[in-house]
Amino acid sequence: MNRTKIVMLLAVAVLAARCTTTAPMPPAVTPEGEDRYLIDPRVGANQSLAAPEASRFEAAWRYILAGNEAEARRALGDVRMKAPDYLPLLVAEAAIDIRNGRLDEAREKVVQAQERVPEYTAARVYEAEIAVRERRTRVAYELYRDIAAQPNAPDFATARANELAGLLFNDLLAAAQSAPEQESIRLLREALAFNTAAIEPRILLAQKLLALKQFDEARKEVDPLLNVAADRAEVQEILAEVEVGRGRFQEAIVRYDRLARRTKNARYERRLEEIKQEWSSANMPGHYRDALNSAAITRSDLAILLYWTVPSIRFAQNLGAPPIAIDVDGPGRDEIIRAIAIGLFDVDPITRRVSPGRAVPASRFATHLARVLTLRGAPCAKGLSSDRVLAACGVTDPHTLFASDAGVPGRDAQRALEQVAKALQ
Repeated sequence: MNRTKIVMLLAVAVLAARCTTTAPMPPAVTPEGEDRYLIDPRVGANQSLAAPEASRFEAAWRYILAGNEAEARRALGDVRMKAPDYLPLLVAEAAIDIRNGRLDEAREKVVQAQERVPEYTAARVYEAEIAVRERRTRVAYELYRDIAAQPNAPDFATARANELAGLLFNDLLAAAQSAPEQESIRLLREALAFNTAAIEPRILLAQKLLALKQFDEARKEVDPLLNVAADRAEVQEILAEVEVGRGRFQEAIVRYDRLARRTKNARYERRLEEIKQEWSSANMPGHYRDALNSAAITRSDLAILLYWTVPSIRFAQNLGAPPIAIDVDGPGRDEIIRAIAIGLFDVDPITRRVSPGRAVPASRFATHLARVLTLRGAPCAKGLSSDRVLAACGVTDPHTLFASDAGVPGRDAQRALEQVAKALQ
């Protein structure tokens, strides 16, 4: 063998040796943040490569994790030359796109992979992670929930689904704070579907249902709290209001009484008194409730409200026989006769009428209030002219609320009569 052939053989041997030398594998990198959910593209592909291509793909994947896109694409290109139908190539390129914010490009590759293998785990995870980055939290949650239900789901799938459920819960709760009532109720119910143990949203939901007088629904929503937060003032208040709505005033009074004593909260004390009045009203005769709900009281309404609101009138003793009136046979007959007996109403000496249907404007109502205080001997009214009595006795003058010739609603009249009752105690 001559020298030239020897040199050529040596050159070929060196070249062959160089071609068979494996490049050193890039170091493994552990990604951080949301990139840690971009799992190995080979998971769930159910495809394999020959050893050289498998080694090149592993190197490509490590370059992707390290953020070296150029080297990653070079290595993926080498694999594609030998195995163009290898699906993890598409998903690996999608990982590069996702890490660089090219979400539309990434989605196209993931869709192509799923069209060929619908249950491809890595592709499904990437689909969910694209939704996360696009802030389509509900879609991402539903995708992860489905992934977690699969037999070979990634170990983080359930935790990721729970994390996304927490984000959805917070978003829905925040939206509910400023939404209209009906929409807020829907959002709160949706939020509670993601966190059934949450206390504050459940209380808020029950309160909103109460505001719409949906008492049974409010009770249903607060029931889960009875084992974990029954002593909270808000829970007891909701239970009491449900009882009021169901007409169970006595039970509501007991609850509010306990609340007022325990918390020393003036709001609960005021509500307790209101419920007592509601209970009293609920047990009143029908014509009393009609007078209370009147848009503008008449003489008959005033007599009825006066009788049932002011104990000094209802339990007055030793009254003389009142003049006979011929027009008092309608509702409130006894109350009108009592008003005549104490001297509040005069009977026309000629027609013998007291005119129970006559309207009582604000100016006349003020006169009647002062007259009741004087007739029943209120200490604060002693020796005063009628125009000074109301102020001296702490009774709101109707003139400050209404024009002189304006009608007085029944509930406003009742509030003024309650002040009269207090002055006569």
